[in-house]
Amino acid sequence: MLVSRARERTTVIPQGAAVEPVSPPSLLAFHDVETAFDHPDRIGRLAGLLGVRDDDTLLLDAGDATAMGALAVVADGRAEAVAFHRAVAPDVHVPGNHDFDEGLGSLADFVAATPGEWLAANAPALDLPAHTVLAAGDERVGVVGVCHPETPDICRAVRDVAFGDPVAAARRELSALRDRGVDHTVVLSHCGALDADIAAATDADAVVGGHDHERTVDRVEGTLVARSAGVGREVVTVDLGETPAATVDSTAGAPADDRVAEAYRERHADTGLDAPVASPGTGVDESAVVRFVADAYRARADADAGLAVSAAVREPLPAEVRERHLVGTVPFDSHLVAVAVRGERLKAALRACRGPLDDTHGPVRWAGADPDALTVGGTPVRDEETYRVGCTTYETVTELLPGVADDRVVDDRGSSTTTSSRTHAPAG
Repeated sequence: MLVSRARERTTVIPQGAAVEPVSPPSLLAFHDVETAFDHPDRIGRLAGLLGVRDDDTLLLDAGDATAMGALAVVADGRAEAVAFHRAVAPDVHVPGNHDFDEGLGSLADFVAATPGEWLAANAPALDLPAHTVLAAGDERVGVVGVCHPETPDICRAVRDVAFGDPVAAARRELSALRDRGVDHTVVLSHCGALDADIAAATDADAVVGGHDHERTVDRVEGTLVARSAGVGREVVTVDLGETPAATVDSTAGAPADDRVAEAYRERHADTGLDAPVASPGTGVDESAVVRFVADAYRARADADAGLAVSAAVREPLPAEVRERHLVGTVPFDSHLVAVAVRGERLKAALRACRGPLDDTHGPVRWAGADPDALTVGGTPVRDEETYRVGCTTYETVTELLPGVADDRVVDDRGSSTTTSSRTHAPAG
C-alpha cells in the first residue's frame, strides 16, 4: 500500500477587508527530472524556480521526478531525490514508470518521506487516491492522476500490477469531480503521446503531462495539452482562466536554490562522481553517445554486434567527462548480456530499426551491424548462422526486437553501467 498525503493550503480574508478581484489559479508543472540530479547547478535552478510561488499556484509533478541518474546508481537510489522534493514541496504527483524501478516498497518509502499527494486513477492496486481537490486562492481545482498503461511492460518491478485505460479512468474521475462542484479540472498524466487521446475524450480544462520529452502546447477538442522537455531544463505554467493557456519556460536563467545545489555538490564529492574520466576535447552529441553505448555493449559482451535504444541514453557527453557523466549515460539497473540470434531473426530485427522503433523508444543504434545493408561486420547476414548480440536485459525482457529475448541469453556480464560505459570511455 502506498500512503499518500496532501499539503493543506488555506486562504484567510480578514473580516471587513476589501476583496480584490480574484485572479485565476495557475499551475506550475515539472516532470522527468531524471539526470538533472547529476547536475547541481541545474537542479538548483529548477528548485529555485519551483520553490517560490503564491497561494494561487499549485505545483504538479507529472512523474519520473525521482532520482534516475549516476547518483541513484552509486548511492541511495531514488532516496537521492528526497532533498529536492522537500525543498520544492509539490502539491500533487502522479507516478511515472521509472518511479517504480526499485519496486513498490521503495516508492512507498519515498511517498512517506516527501510532501504532496500521489494519485493513480488507472492503477487501483496501488491503493492511491484517484483524484483530489486542492485550494488555489479562493478556487477549488480538481486533479485526476493517470499512469502510463504500458508501465508493467516498461518496468518489470511492477509487471504483475494492472494499469488500466487512462482515458476511461480520467472520464470517470472527472465526472466525480464535477459532482463535487470544483471550479477547474485537470488531468495530471504520465502518458506521453496519449495525452492527446485523453484530451479528446474528456472535458478537462487541461491535461498536463510527462513521460515524453517533446515540448507540447496544444488544444485538442477544446482541452489544453501541455508538456515540457523535462530533465530539469524546462517547466510548464498553466493559467486556468476562462480559456486556459500554457507557456513553457526554461530554467536556464532562473535564480538557484543554493541550498539544494550545494547539497547535491556534496553528494557528488562524497561518492566520487566528480572524478575526471576522459577529455574528448569537444562535446559528444546524443546520437553519437547512443552509438558509443552500442559499441561498448558489443565490446564488453564480446559480441558480433551491439545495440542501444536512444531513449535509454539520458544525456550527451561534455568536453570534460567526469564519472557522473559516464555513469549517468544509461542510469538503469540492467545487466549487459549476450544474446544468440539466428540470422533470419537478426535480419528482421535490423529491418525494424530502419526508422524510430516507436514513440517511447525512438531509434535503435547498432555497432558492428548495418540495418540498411543487413550486414554484420560488413558481411551479409546468413539465415542459418547464429550471431552474438550485446544489449541489456531491458531489451530481452521487453522483447522489443525479433530474436532478442530472455530465452536467447547466453552470457550475463553484470551491471550494464559498471561493465560497459566506464571501461569504454572516449579517449582524450
